Amino acid sequence: MLVVILLVVLIVLLAAGLFTWVKRARSCRRIIDAPEGSEEQHFFGGVLCKNLTTSGIMVKLEIFDWGVRIRGLAPTRWVVPTWEARYDELAIAELVASPFSRIAVWFRLRGEEGGMGFLTEWHQDILKVLDAHKVPVNRAITRYKRVDELYRGSN
Repeated sequence: MLVVILLVVLIVLLAAGLFTWVKRARSCRRIIDAPEGSEEQHFFGGVLCKNLTTSGIMVKLEIFDWGVRIRGLAPTRWVVPTWEARYDELAIAELVASPFSRIAVWFRLRGEEGGMGFLTEWHQDILKVLDAHKVPVNRAITRYKRVDELYRGSN
């Protein structure tokens, strides 16, 4: 009987954790009416947003002729948010880092708070591609203690 109770509690805890994860991921989602386009390049890494941070290579940054898309790899798409922006919507792409994580390329939108970060070791290569698409870039690394700091002062 005790084993059954423990198993039920474990299943409830796992379900609650998964529900919370998916809810946090959806809060970071931004999907636009993106045109069909050809993928020019892609990079693998993690995602950084107000309510969710992943590490490893669960996430793919796709660079298209129209803009960028950050989304989970096929097995992780339901737990990783999809975030899209056209090049003309991007105010800047800048490098940010916490004391405990890799460097992220932080995408800020024109006229909107917040943004989305892509954690990767390929940040300099990404900035070169974005610069070629006339996206303003900042190669200086901004340090932050909490992700909330990246949402302040966004324009």
